[in-house]
Amino acid sequence: MTVSVRSITLMAIFIALNMILSRICSVHIPFEGVESIRIGFGTLPLVLSGILLGARLGFLAGLIGDVLGFMLAPSGIFLPTFTIAAGLHGLLAGLIAGSGNIKDCSRWRMYLAIAVSQILVAIILVPCLLQWHFGIPFWVTLPARLITQGILIPIYCMLIYAVVDRVKFCYREQSVGSSQ
Repeated sequence: MTVSVRSITLMAIFIALNMILSRICSVHIPFEGVESIRIGFGTLPLVLSGILLGARLGFLAGLIGDVLGFMLAPSGIFLPTFTIAAGLHGLLAGLIAGSGNIKDCSRWRMYLAIAVSQILVAIILVPCLLQWHFGIPFWVTLPARLITQGILIPIYCMLIYAVVDRVKFCYREQSVGSSQ
């Protein structure tokens, strides 16, 4: 698999956005000394990378973003399971949306990719990992996660659709310009 310079550049931008949005521009809610809920837009660049660049690069963006974010702004101990969870945001979104083929990705397929990745990772997997690693009961954080994702998923859908729609427009402009 060859990766273009454009894809690497976009991936670097998504990684930087992920680190900024998840480490600096988010609200951290601790439970018994452990960050159990993070409210913010940190996963938005990961989902977007999966949709625009494909499942593999979306997964890689999540992995790299989590490791670099931890190295620059550590909070607690490093747990690779949470790094894999971060990568799954991009992987699932890319698999469902069509692995980087945004020309054929419909609005509803994109919405499904966002919803499924957020539900499986943020609502189900992360609370399971918190229970496994720290003993925080799954049911304790579930209500707050349901409310948070109930708000964030529609916002993610609107923001990501706006970006993808603009990218599709740029592709159309390029193809029209190259045919003249």
